[in-house]
Amino acid sequence: MSQPYEAQTITPDEKGYSSEAVGYLLSRFGLLVLLGFLLIAAWNGQVVIVILLGLALSVAGLARLWSRFSLVGVHCQRFLNEQRAFPGENIELRLRLANRKLLPLPWVQVDDEIPDQLAPLDTSLPPGSRPGFSLLSHAGALLWYTGINWRYHLRCQKRGYYTLGPIKVTSGDIFGLYPRSTTQPLTDHVIVYPRLFSIAQLGIPSLYPLGETRAERRIFEDQTRTIGVRDYSPHDSLRHIHWKASARHQKLQVKVFEPTTTLKVALFLAVDSFQGDRVSDDDFELGISAAASIANYAIEQDSQVGLFVNSRLPDSGQPIRIPPGGGLHQLINLLEALAKVVSVSSSSFEGFFQEEWGSLPWGTTLILVIARPSAALPELLTSLREAGYKSVVIQIGEPEGEGAEQATAWYNITGTGDPIGLASGGSR
Repeated sequence: MSQPYEAQTITPDEKGYSSEAVGYLLSRFGLLVLLGFLLIAAWNGQVVIVILLGLALSVAGLARLWSRFSLVGVHCQRFLNEQRAFPGENIELRLRLANRKLLPLPWVQVDDEIPDQLAPLDTSLPPGSRPGFSLLSHAGALLWYTGINWRYHLRCQKRGYYTLGPIKVTSGDIFGLYPRSTTQPLTDHVIVYPRLFSIAQLGIPSLYPLGETRAERRIFEDQTRTIGVRDYSPHDSLRHIHWKASARHQKLQVKVFEPTTTLKVALFLAVDSFQGDRVSDDDFELGISAAASIANYAIEQDSQVGLFVNSRLPDSGQPIRIPPGGGLHQLINLLEALAKVVSVSSSSFEGFFQEEWGSLPWGTTLILVIARPSAALPELLTSLREAGYKSVVIQIGEPEGEGAEQATAWYNITGTGDPIGLASGGSR
């Protein structure tokens, strides 16, 4: 259950009443006219007219005073039983409105803006103030020191990062002569994870996308743990030369790393390759699901997985850079990041890839998820092979032309079966 916002007193925002300023001015002017008529009637001894005008002025004054204090002491809260879900699951939303003062509210209306992708099924909602949003409208009455609750089941229909709110509260006097509104920036965020599929459903042979060997345990050198030095040999990488030791021994020395059986995988999602008329939104979602499914599978196999995506995240505006890690916590981080991916790229994939892959440890398997290969991709894959990295290309959609021979492995994904749940033993 999500943590509720602390109760906040909703007070009118005077800047928000610019559209009602003319109406209030006319009302005051009208009251002054009635007061003038009352004085004239009193001067001429028109008792009946004086009584009627006096009653009208009294009612108007009482209504204005009632409206002025109608939203004082009103508290609004939103509760969500979950803030993370998979497509097809439901989230319970509960709105609570409380009136914490002696003055009752004869009528009150609450409008909560929610994304269309979370709208309850079989419910017709009016459009919100922003494109892609609808209004959950509630109306009722509140006595003194009482509250009211409304419940809805939001249907998570599509992967994404969604914002709920703000909330608009409207109330006023008993006659409805002077309505008063305020917009409260009460927001919550809901993350809908990508759909997960098994490797078999994606059409990728078991274990094969993580390298050319099918062995369950593989030995690599962990370049973060140096255990010594040795003489340089022609097949050694220049990046492993220990320059200080070479200066002492007067000949080239290379670092000796501690062996490890932990497989590291770096997933790269090329967002800009999914742009264009030939690529559909379904292909983009399939590409994100493929990356999420491979990450889920690799972590189940006790591998370390990182994620790099040249997208602009809606909450930060930055691309995704998550270094390799393992465990359920890492998987959740990866799924949350993929849930926030949008089709807007932060830069070209080739430039983004060149900045990131050089910092990865040697022995990391690089998995590239693309839709339409760029002209620079073959040269990029060649550079990876020459540098000693294993690379795998996952192409979404039907292939166009040749180029599969450029990578260690090349797979095409055109469809899937039924999605699976989170990694075994996991919980949201």
